[in-house]
Formats: sequence, structure tokens, C-alpha cells
Amino acid sequence: MIFQVLALSAILALVAAEAQPEPEPKAEPQFGSRPYPNPNPYPYRPYNHFARTIHDFRQNNHRGAFDYDFRTENGISASASGRPGLRGQSNVAGTFSFQHPEGNVGRVDYVADEFGYRATSPLIPPIPAHSLQQIRKADYERARGIRWY
Repeated sequence: MIFQVLALSAILALVAAEAQPEPEPKAEPQFGSRPYPNPNPYPYRPYNHFARTIHDFRQNNHRGAFDYDFRTENGISASASGRPGLRGQSNVAGTFSFQHPEGNVGRVDYVADEFGYRATSPLIPPIPAHSLQQIRKADYERARGIRWY
């Protein structure tokens, strides 16, 4: 009896079920394709163009000191100098720049050493006042031995 009820339920379920349409296959996005206008400032080249390197200088003394400088044909450049740090790390000072789609140049200068990574640029917004207050409060509490875990 139970088998007959299960069989009847399965048959009714199959009859009541509707055939679902096959989902349309999604087209694979192509490299460099974007759903918005091409931000490339160079209209004669496609966005996914690989820029040629027009200047490439590298120097490494294999004792932790290095220098490099490169530029590409689309306005990207980077340079850095590294020296051995006091704690075994490399202390690096450098800069990189690139051209925005609007045509202006963005530049970031940075230092990375035993005190952390610090970048300066007009592109980086200033630290909000309330964040500076929280940092000062945390320093004050840390100096008094207060720990938050």
C-alpha cells in the first residue's frame, strides 16, 4: 500500500511539473571588454593594448641594494631605490605615475621602511579629523597600558 501511494505521488509530481526552459548561455567577456565607454586616452589603440616599455633601467648589487626606473609608451612610469634596513628588510623609496583617462597625470611618492609604508599624493585624500582623534586616543590608552583585544 505504501509503495502504491509513493508511486502515485511520484507520477502526479511528474505530471504537475512544468518543463523549464533552458537558460540562454552567457557570452564569455572578452579581454578588455567593458560595459561602459572605453576610458583609453589614446583613441588609436584598443584598451587592451599592451604598452611597450620605452625605458628600462635595473641595478642590483645582490646585497640588498637596488635601483630601477622604467617608462612605458602610454605614460606609466615607476622608479625606486632600495637599501638594506636595520631589521633585515629592504627600505624602499620610490614614485610611480600614470595618465588618467581625462589626460592629467597622477603621481604617488612612497617610502617603505621599518616604520611602515607611507605614500604621499594629491590623489590620496587627507585623514579625516575624527580618525586622527581616534588614533590619538589609541596612543594615549596604549601609553597607559590599556589593551583592547
